[in-house]
Amino acid sequence: MDQVSSKPKDLKIAVCEEKILSDIRNSLPLLPKIDKNANDSNVQKTRKSGEDDLFDRLASAISKQKQYEQSVNAAWFVDNAGLHENFINDGSIKGAQLPKHVEENIQGIAQSAEDYISKLEEQLQDLDCADEQIITSANKALQEIDEAYQSLINEVCCQINRKRDLIRLETEVHKNEGLAPLKACRQEINAQIRSTQHLLDLVQEMLKYPHSFNRQRFEELTSASSNLGRIPAVPLPEELPCITFCHPSRAVKEKVLTKITELGCVSRMGPVQLLEIEERPASLYIKWHIIDPEYSGEEQIFIVQKTTGDSVDSVSNNFETVYEGSETSCFVRDLSVNTPVSIRVGIQAPHIVWSILQTAKTSLAPYCWNLTNENYMITNSGKVAAKITNEISTLFSQEAQFDAEHVIEFKFLEASTDGSNEEGLALVSDSGGKDDDLKRKGALLITPQGKIYMDGEEKLMRLPKIRFGTRILFSATRKYEETLRINIECADKAVTYDWIVQTPLYFAARFTEFNKWNLIVK
Repeated sequence: MDQVSSKPKDLKIAVCEEKILSDIRNSLPLLPKIDKNANDSNVQKTRKSGEDDLFDRLASAISKQKQYEQSVNAAWFVDNAGLHENFINDGSIKGAQLPKHVEENIQGIAQSAEDYISKLEEQLQDLDCADEQIITSANKALQEIDEAYQSLINEVCCQINRKRDLIRLETEVHKNEGLAPLKACRQEINAQIRSTQHLLDLVQEMLKYPHSFNRQRFEELTSASSNLGRIPAVPLPEELPCITFCHPSRAVKEKVLTKITELGCVSRMGPVQLLEIEERPASLYIKWHIIDPEYSGEEQIFIVQKTTGDSVDSVSNNFETVYEGSETSCFVRDLSVNTPVSIRVGIQAPHIVWSILQTAKTSLAPYCWNLTNENYMITNSGKVAAKITNEISTLFSQEAQFDAEHVIEFKFLEASTDGSNEEGLALVSDSGGKDDDLKRKGALLITPQGKIYMDGEEKLMRLPKIRFGTRILFSATRKYEETLRINIECADKAVTYDWIVQTPLYFAARFTEFNKWNLIVK
C-alpha cells in the first residue's frame, strides 16, 4: 500500500524539479533602465562636463551658420540706384555712342566680370563638393556610431545577463545543496514521529483492550520502545549556508565605466593626409604629410592601404596593407593598367584614423623586355626573360621607363653559378645592340659576382653574388637637375651612388649560358 501511494509523490517531486530547472534555463534577460539624470559616479560627472562643452560648441556653430546664410554684398558693391534718374527717352539721344576707348574698357570689364563669375561659380561647385564631403562623412559616421554602440550594448547586455544567469544558477546550487541534508533530516524526524505515534496507538489499544495482550505482542512493543529517545541531529545555524551576494565594488564599477567611455572616438579628420599620387609603370608613387601638429613632434609609423575600385567605404575590410614604415612616400606596385584603386594612409595607433580616400590609376605600361632578341625567350606579358642560346647577348627593355622617384626590381628565377664579370644586369641611358658589353658611359652594371661598374669604371663596393632567388632593387631620387641618386639593394646589402646621367633609362641584361638564366622584372 505504501509503495503504491509513493508513486504520485515521486512524480510530483520530479515535476517540481523540472520546473525549477526550466525557470533557471529560461529566465528573462535583464534590459537596461536608463536614467539620464543619474549623476552618482565620477565618470558621469566628467561626461556631463564634456557634454556641456560640446553642446556649447554645437550651438555656436549653428548660430554662425544661420548668420552666414544671410545675403550680403561685397565691400566694393556698386550701387546703381541713381543710374537712370536723369534718363529721358525723348529720341534726342538716338545714335549716341561711347568713346571707343571707353567702350573697349567697358567691354573688357564686362568680359573680366563674366570670367570672374565663371571662376566664382566653379568655387561654388567646389564648396558644394566640400559640403557634401562633410555631410556625407558625418552622416556615415553617425550611422556607424549607432551600429557600433548598438552592437556593443547587445554584447555587454548579453555578457551581463550571462554573468547574472551564472550567479543565479550558482545561488540555486548553494540553496538546494544546503536544503538537501535538511530534507533528509526532516524526512527522518517525520519517520520517527510516525513510528512513535504508531507505537503509542498500539499501547493505547492494548490498554483499552486488555484481552488482546499476549507475550509476542508485548515483546514487540518493548523492542520498539527501545528506539524512543533517538533525536536526529539538526544542523546548527552556523553550520548552514547563509547565501550572500557580493555586489560589484564601486571601484570596479568605476573602472568598467571608465573603460566603456574610452571605447571609440570620433576625429574631425585624419592626422595624416595624402599629398601627391603620381603614375609609374604598373604602379603609383604616393606621398603624404602630417597635418596635425600633435603628431609632428616624434617619428610615426605610417600604414598605407589600398583596395581595388573607386571605394567610398573607408572602414571596409577589403583593404590590404602595401606599406608600413616611417617614410612619407612609397610605391604601390603590381597594379593593372587603367584599373582604379582607392588608397588611404593612417598613423599606427590602437584606433587608426584614416585619411580621406583618394582614387587613382596608372596608364603607364609595366616594365617589359624587348621582344626582338632571338637569344632570349620573353614570356609573361614581356616580364620574364630566359636565355635560350649559348651565345653571349645583351637584351634591352622595350622602352626607356626608369627615372627619378621610380623603383624597379629584378628577381632571378634561375641563375648560373659560373656567371662572369662580362655578364650582368644594368641601367643604361640608351639602347645599344646585342654586343653591347654595358661597361661604358651611361651604364650602371651589376655582374653575377657582385661587382659594380658605373660609366665603365669599377666601384669599390660589392654586392652579394647573384644566385637562384636573388632580388636586385633599384630606386632613384633627383639630387640635381642632371644627377640621380641611385640606391641598389641586394639581399641584406645596399649601396648608394650619385650618377650624372640622362634620363629616362633603359634596363638591360647580358648573359651567356643556355637555360641557366631566367629573370623577371617588376
